[in-house]
Amino acid sequence: MVFLLLLGLGLYRMGLPLKKVPLLLAEDFSSPLEPAVWQQAVTATELAQLVPDRYFSASECKTTLPAISAAGLPLTVYTSIDPELQKLLQLLLHRYKPQIGAGVLLDLESGAISAMAEYRHADEAGRIVDADVGPLCLTPIFPAASLFKIVTAYGVMEKSGVAGNARYPVIGRYHTLYKYQLGLATSRYRFREQHLSLEEAFARSVNPIFGRFGVDLFDAEELLELGRKFAFNRPLEFDLELPASKLAVTSNPYRRAEAASGFIKSTTISPLHAALLVGMPVAEGRLLRPYLVERVVAADGGEMFYRQEERPQVCLEDQKACVELVGMMRATVKYGTASKSFQHLKRKKVYADWDIGGKTGSLDMPDSGRRCEWFAGFGKDPRHGRSVAAAVVLVHGELRTISSAFIAAEMLAAALQ
Repeated sequence: MVFLLLLGLGLYRMGLPLKKVPLLLAEDFSSPLEPAVWQQAVTATELAQLVPDRYFSASECKTTLPAISAAGLPLTVYTSIDPELQKLLQLLLHRYKPQIGAGVLLDLESGAISAMAEYRHADEAGRIVDADVGPLCLTPIFPAASLFKIVTAYGVMEKSGVAGNARYPVIGRYHTLYKYQLGLATSRYRFREQHLSLEEAFARSVNPIFGRFGVDLFDAEELLELGRKFAFNRPLEFDLELPASKLAVTSNPYRRAEAASGFIKSTTISPLHAALLVGMPVAEGRLLRPYLVERVVAADGGEMFYRQEERPQVCLEDQKACVELVGMMRATVKYGTASKSFQHLKRKKVYADWDIGGKTGSLDMPDSGRRCEWFAGFGKDPRHGRSVAAAVVLVHGELRTISSAFIAAEMLAAALQ
């Protein structure tokens, strides 16, 4: 009888309509399944104090670091550094011994720093770059040179709606920037006018064509705003202190031409920003925040800090311009200024499966006159979904030992393999 009564009660209840009870949540409620900033016991501003000053110049850069918190608590810092790639970058910088060298390898899918290293020659002794300037990979003290053509090329396509096959006239040599080449003066010499596509001008780093964009297409404020899109003159978020790269533009037409072509020393950039600069169009204008620290763990096993998913820091709206710009960077490696540095990779069978491109740049350092040479590029392996960006800057002495593009080529190949 008891069983029959319970059964009947259960059937009766099943026939009743279910009542919905509203769930009351505070306005600042955050689900534990979605990590929030307030859950971090170590703030982003404190992370820089947990990484040693000479971490990136050490001969052996460890991926796990012991540290002490501000309150004296022993901690362990886990980084995103890949030990094999870090070792290779250090080896290449020490093998070819430039006066100064710095490089960054960045995973574009996650924003992880896979390698970050710097080198100073024993003879340099702070004469080129002050010894107390901070991590070379994070300090915008190097002239951006022709890397800025990435910014200008995007702006030209965004504003004019042209593609990489649009053709432009040029007179004189490709790597000079005289006023007569910009239409600002006349020359007593006669030059035969040539016409190059925007892709060819980018790949061969033709200064007069990009200088004309600064004279005819952009005013000073437009160039500054274009630079801000690519994170010049504004801070970028990172686990360590990352000062803003600098861009100054005046209303003088020739100065605008210098800025647009990168033929000016006052536009400066850091190696990490250079890697981000080339990664922006590759990531289709949605580049994630870079990070170095994966997590920080206390001695008792408590997780004090962990990396959280971040929104893109840089958003380029013109997707067509991004696609065209990636094609121009491929041309730089295929037949442009970086083709010789990648020649040894092109002989490898696996190279055919990769998608590689980039941009070179070179200009004298502002004070010392030593030659500063850049390569910032990307590598993609569509088969495995791997996408990375690399930036290498070398400051040469009287003799140039190796090109920055060669070191970057080795790093890209190692990352894709």
